[in-house]
Amino acid sequence: MASATPLQRWQLPQQSYRPSLRERLAVRAARLRRWEFWPGWAFYPPIVIYILWLGIRHRSPLAFTAANPGIEASGFVGERKVECLLPLMANAPELVAPLKLLRADLPLGERIEQARHFVAREGGYPVVLKPNIGQRGRGVAIIRDADALREYLSEAPGDTIIQRYIDGAEFGVFVYRDPLTQAAQVFSVTNKCFPRVVGDGVKPLHQLIRDDARARLIAPLLWRKFGDRIERVPAAGEDVPLVEIGAHCRGSLFLDASELATDALRVQIARVFTALPGFHFGRLDLRCPSAEALARGEGIRILEVNGVSAEAAHIYHPGTPLWRGYASMLRQWKLAFAIGLRNVRTGAQPLTITDFFRRVFEDQRRGEQWF
Repeated sequence: MASATPLQRWQLPQQSYRPSLRERLAVRAARLRRWEFWPGWAFYPPIVIYILWLGIRHRSPLAFTAANPGIEASGFVGERKVECLLPLMANAPELVAPLKLLRADLPLGERIEQARHFVAREGGYPVVLKPNIGQRGRGVAIIRDADALREYLSEAPGDTIIQRYIDGAEFGVFVYRDPLTQAAQVFSVTNKCFPRVVGDGVKPLHQLIRDDARARLIAPLLWRKFGDRIERVPAAGEDVPLVEIGAHCRGSLFLDASELATDALRVQIARVFTALPGFHFGRLDLRCPSAEALARGEGIRILEVNGVSAEAAHIYHPGTPLWRGYASMLRQWKLAFAIGLRNVRTGAQPLTITDFFRRVFEDQRRGEQWF
């Protein structure tokens, strides 16, 4: 049998564990009771209808795509991550995790050499590799050695960002400039937690997952992620991280941490707006030493800046009522239109309908290419 290609190694492996019908049905029932796990076609229609209504009301259906004139398409879809991260590195380097763009049009050997120089300069592995154009954790990988670095870059279908791995707690801070006063505001703060289980020396990993209230909800993803390792019996007391990437679709647990939106944090957010001209609305994904440090505005390192299509992810806090999730999303889109319309009045141009759908279709194709 032929060996797996590097691309196959980065993709989820074929599922080896075969859960019983009863177990599969139990997981499905548990997910259906939690709207945070509903498929997009079940959750988003009311929001889409509200967006359409706002467009009709304001006679500008795509006004929200002018919310961030300094970002391509306002960060709705298809924007390049370095458009935001490089200005931050230039204007507020202490607030951003160091990174370098590895261009796909360079020979593989040159990209690998540039990546190795970056690793050496930033203190070694691990590092993070991710596509320059991507969404929802697509293509994001934590790289721990030179072999993994080469394998990833040999199969990356587009421009790639290499970024220093930042330890600590991860948060999503949704921010905006008030459309009337232009003051920096924090819409919400989300604490991104990574589920884990602890071995007892008896149960295999798939049983530990089944017995954990949160891990059970993402069991289908974990059954495939761990492949043959799902049958392994972790030693007593062994800590087994189940998720490493701070994306809900990759299994992260999102907790509402809006109490961390202090005046000290708003001061740092104001610095981001100053350092990133043309950014008015979106989510900052960042790490810092602790929740207490975030509340003090200390030790912040921004990993990504997400534009107008980003979500205020605090709504996925377990147990949040569906009506409250919708209320937050509707308020978010009302703000996006208000900010976009203000920018249109000062000369910003929203996307045309043709460009809007072209970008959506291009992103769908990218989703099929990245692993």
